[in-house]
Amino acid sequence: MRLKLKIKSGALQFTVFIAVLIALLLAGLVLYAYTFIYMKEQSKGAIENIQIAEIGIQSLLEQKELNTDTAKIDFVKKENQIIKTHLSQWGVFQKGITITQFRKKKFTKTAIIGSLLFADKTPTLFLQETHNALTVVGNTKITGIAYLPKQGVNSGYIAGNSYYGSQLIYGRIEKSTEELPKLGKTFLDAINFYIKEYRIIRQEDYINLNSGIKILNSFKEKTNGFYSENAITLENKIISGNIIIKSETAIKVRKTALLNDIILIAPSIEIEDETMGNFQAIASKKITLGKKCNLSYPSALLLFQDNKNDSDNNSNYNSLLENQIFIGEGSSLKGCVTYFQTKEKPDFKTQIVLEKDSKIKGQVYCNGNFEIKGTVSGSVYTKQFVANQAGSIFMNHVYNATIENENVPAIYGGIILEQEPKTVLKWLY
Repeated sequence: MRLKLKIKSGALQFTVFIAVLIALLLAGLVLYAYTFIYMKEQSKGAIENIQIAEIGIQSLLEQKELNTDTAKIDFVKKENQIIKTHLSQWGVFQKGITITQFRKKKFTKTAIIGSLLFADKTPTLFLQETHNALTVVGNTKITGIAYLPKQGVNSGYIAGNSYYGSQLIYGRIEKSTEELPKLGKTFLDAINFYIKEYRIIRQEDYINLNSGIKILNSFKEKTNGFYSENAITLENKIISGNIIIKSETAIKVRKTALLNDIILIAPSIEIEDETMGNFQAIASKKITLGKKCNLSYPSALLLFQDNKNDSDNNSNYNSLLENQIFIGEGSSLKGCVTYFQTKEKPDFKTQIVLEKDSKIKGQVYCNGNFEIKGTVSGSVYTKQFVANQAGSIFMNHVYNATIENENVPAIYGGIILEQEPKTVLKWLY
């Protein structure tokens, strides 16, 4: 007796469906596992990109020479991991870029770099040895480590005012040298290039100052800029980032302009009263910072006078009005103020003027004459002081001024000095 079994087509279809479903589930599990492992690797690689970027930044802080191009650096080798660095001049500071890559994922870290300064170890005052004593008069107060000529410090008398402090220097006194601490090796060459040779070469790197209210260029991109042989006025604009603006004549910054992290270059730069922002101004003749301005960290004013080929009798009236950084009453600048001349000539001119009620929080470097009527919190390196009072010029006199190291961070940064280590001043975008 034969039994004939027949399987209905529906049951067969159901069996096939179950088989396909199981296959899909298994494939999904395999794909999920692979994706999970891949994403975990990618995530780990991205995290390591960020962590390894610190190696690149640290290498730049130890690097003495600038890069002409992005270069790979050696580090603990990891599969599919690459790190590159680039160090260039950025105004009076340096700009460091680190690029890390894991497979196709990239991470870029950029920073402004300057000298590392310690409030309790860096000289509050370094007065170059010119064989003239420092004289303090009125309500002057100098706090911290003071490097002075071998003649030391005396109290003085100007226009009926003697010295009113309880001690001449509120801190330790050391002997200075016949030269100021040297600037970084590449510093002067870079500044000379900015003033004499810098141009925007490629048309695609130009910015249009009339293109809109807000102009932004990331430091991860190539430097953009604007160049003109005529005077430039910046007003009613927000300009930020990796941008250089240069004029062969003059630049005027009105208080309606908000500038962040950019560089201005011109023979003469005028900054209107009550201007706010954070930028660098590099000039060859004159910089004027108006009254009640507020420039945040790390701003910089630099006047570079290349006078090594000038005759010694070039002292006409126009030259007396130029070659000066003037900071108006009630203004505040956090960063650096620098005057540098290639030929130091003994004269009675004033190269940096800090008016009363004005403040510099950071660093002043002047291989000329510095007239201080306000406050410097940080450090002052200068060849000489000068006080223009009662119709007379008093050399190496400080009158009614403050130089102190108590109202600055314990660690801060300034312009690149040859013998000083470096630090990050600001992370960029």
